Amino acid sequence: MEIGIPLWQLQVATSIGLIGVWIGWRGGMSKMVGFYDLPTATRLLLYGFFVGAIYQSAASSLVLDPLWANIGFPVIALLLLSLTISLLTMFLLTREGVRKLNGQPTAGWTFGLGLGSMLVVLLIYRLISTTDSEIGFVTIGFGWPALLFGGLLAGIVPWTMAIIGSWQGWHALEGRRFKPAFKAMLLHSMLLVIIAFGLTYLPALFILPALIIWGQSKADKIWLPSGLSPRMKQEWARLQRTGISTGVRSVASEEESE
Repeated sequence: MEIGIPLWQLQVATSIGLIGVWIGWRGGMSKMVGFYDLPTATRLLLYGFFVGAIYQSAASSLVLDPLWANIGFPVIALLLLSLTISLLTMFLLTREGVRKLNGQPTAGWTFGLGLGSMLVVLLIYRLISTTDSEIGFVTIGFGWPALLFGGLLAGIVPWTMAIIGSWQGWHALEGRRFKPAFKAMLLHSMLLVIIAFGLTYLPALFILPALIIWGQSKADKIWLPSGLSPRMKQEWARLQRTGISTGVRSVASEEESE
C-alpha cells in the first residue's frame, strides 16, 4: 500500500508521537510513582495505542479531512466519533481489573496518552506528506519546521487527552458514568476542532496549554490521588510535604479496602 512518504519518514513521525507518552507521563504520573497500579496503567496505555490507531483513521476521514478541505462542518460525525471514544473510555475504566485497586483515574490518564500519541502520528504524517499549499498547513513537507511542529503537537495533544481520560476515571471512581461520558464527548469534539484549525492557524493551539495547566492542577490535587486508600492518602500527603514524590504501593487488596 502506498503511504505517500518514505517508510523512514513515517517511522520518524511515529517516534515523535511516542515522545508525547513520555512527556505526558512525566507531567502527571511521575508524581504518583509507587502509588498507582502499574500493570493496569500499562495495559490501558497499550489499549490506548490500539484504539488510537483506529480513532486517528476515523478522525481523519470523518472530521479532519472535511474541515481541511472546506467541504462543510461535520457536526454529526464529530459528535458521534467523540461520543464513541468517550463511551469506550468509560467502558474500559469500569472493568473489574481496573476497579479492583481503584485505578480508574491513573488508567484513564495512560489510556488518553495512548490515544493522543496515535493521533499525533497521523497529524505529523499529514504535515510531511502534504506537498502543496492548498490546505494551508503551517508547514508542509519533511523538514525541521515539520519536526518541530510535530514535537509541539506531541507535547500538548496526548497530555490533553490524558487529562480528559483521568477526569473520566475520577468520575467512574465516584460512580458517575454516563453524564461524564457525554461531557467528555464535548471535550473530545472541542479538541479535534482546535487541532484542525491549529494546523492551519498556529495560535489556535495556544488554547491547549491553558487547559493543560488547569487540568494538571486538578489531576494532581483531586483526580489522580482519589483512588488511594485513606492510609495511602496519608502517606501521599506526607511525601508531598517532605518533597519526596515516590512511595511503595505494596499493600494487599484487603488493606486497600480498609
